[in-house]
Amino acid sequence: MAKTATAEHHLFHALLLFVFAFWLFGFHVGDASLWDIDEPNNAQCLKEMIAHDNYVVPTFNGNLRPDKPILNYWLMDLGVRLLGMNSWGLRIGSVALGALLVLYLSLALRRLLGARAALLTGLFTATALHSQIIFRAAVPDPLVIFLVTVSLLSYLRGYLYPEERRWQYPLSYAAMGLGTLCEGPIFFLLPGLIITVFLLLRQDLPHLWREGRLRWGLPLFLVLTLPWYLAVGIETHWRWDLLFIAQQNVGRYTGAMQGHQGPIFYYLISTFLGLLPWSVFFPQVFAPLWLQRREYFRSRPDLLFFGLWAGLWIAFFSLGATKLPNYVWEAYPPLLALLAWRVELALSGVHALSGRGIVASLVALAALGGILLGLGATLVPQQIPPLGAVAYIGLPYLAAALLALYFVYRGQFLGVIGSLGAGAVALTFCLVLLLLPALDRLKPSVHMGEMVRGMEGSRPYSLATWRWWEPSFLFYAGRGAMTATQLTNPQQQIPQLLAKHPGPLFLVLPQRDLPALHADLTSQENLRELYHAYELYSRQQISLVRIDAH
Repeated sequence: MAKTATAEHHLFHALLLFVFAFWLFGFHVGDASLWDIDEPNNAQCLKEMIAHDNYVVPTFNGNLRPDKPILNYWLMDLGVRLLGMNSWGLRIGSVALGALLVLYLSLALRRLLGARAALLTGLFTATALHSQIIFRAAVPDPLVIFLVTVSLLSYLRGYLYPEERRWQYPLSYAAMGLGTLCEGPIFFLLPGLIITVFLLLRQDLPHLWREGRLRWGLPLFLVLTLPWYLAVGIETHWRWDLLFIAQQNVGRYTGAMQGHQGPIFYYLISTFLGLLPWSVFFPQVFAPLWLQRREYFRSRPDLLFFGLWAGLWIAFFSLGATKLPNYVWEAYPPLLALLAWRVELALSGVHALSGRGIVASLVALAALGGILLGLGATLVPQQIPPLGAVAYIGLPYLAAALLALYFVYRGQFLGVIGSLGAGAVALTFCLVLLLLPALDRLKPSVHMGEMVRGMEGSRPYSLATWRWWEPSFLFYAGRGAMTATQLTNPQQQIPQLLAKHPGPLFLVLPQRDLPALHADLTSQENLRELYHAYELYSRQQISLVRIDAH
């Protein structure tokens, strides 16, 4: 009876964390316009799927889009059907998945780490800096993060608790299959590598085929993944599948795409920044864990698994040429679980954290807040003059660190955790209520799209750009599967577009190129300048013009 009451008590707290995370990730999530490049690419691709009534083949601007498999588009479609083709509808799935991840970690880790450590992992996940970015965006990452976490934690639970194998192992294989349907083969190959290395270190590799339920798992995996990959291959004569493997898997790993590159230690820095404010305690977590690794990894296979999960994931992408912070988000849950385990040891009095270490960590966080404050007050106005000073972005971490130091003085470590959590929430408020609205004013695609649609209503028109391109212009200005032409020779292409498409042509270009455009037009074409604004991404004034044929 007492055990049941304890379980219900834990479930209640886990549900409270779920509600908190959903509120935090969803706070004003629909008020900001889509961020280039990924969000409008995904959103426009979904628009074209809906317009063509084809939920098999992803396209963008009328061309095959081999960037991502299909599952996240289907998820976004559910949000759009519920809330409309807008920022709310496109992002609500990511919000829900972030909250579900917090709930899942809080429940799945209870037996492994204890109730308090499981809840702390959920809290750390909900308030980490990178969570406020990734779970508020219309991108596939939230879905694949959730699926990878479920696949690896389910396998670990199945391995450690034989009575759970009959359902934990199939759940693990199903999550790998859905992850492959969301991002591609790396999301079963890399979890498979982690599991294999874990079993090798445990000298228990035969477990994989003796107890690992492969006879059920492999068919389940194939049933979930093969139908769509075969369908898109047949419909595109295998062009999509070949482009996806060559460009988005092999190409991204062997060559830096779209300028996304960095040194081999790139992810050590990005992971530290992404897991702020909690990452300031990592030295106190991993130093003793490393020094006593043989003892811990022999007696605590869960800690070994978490270490391999995080280490192999980060190492794999560190060796790749293309680098983006999102690539290693899947390594965050085990890192935060290890932190929560160490904090629980301190809170329970088993192994206290070093007082000097805590002070050093908080001083480092305060210094980081001061640096952000200084950069926001000086560097940002220099680099983006229309944005002005944003010194407020450094205040939450600075204030949270100072308050936490007070609790250190009082010997109240829970107060330290609460202070940093409050600081993380305060930073989200600053970003959402102050920074994002200011940045939105420097992203004119929304206003240009509203102007175009307002002027033309249901009448036909066409879209083009010259010496400038942002996919958000197509998403906000276009209707359905409408395309936008990227001009290379305006003198030749503008007459062709006006002859081919009924109605006016709306063209976006850098304002400095307006004289050259005027010179390229003939007497048969009438140009009217509609709008000029500073654009954040290209750091220049851009212009929207309307061109009609006489």
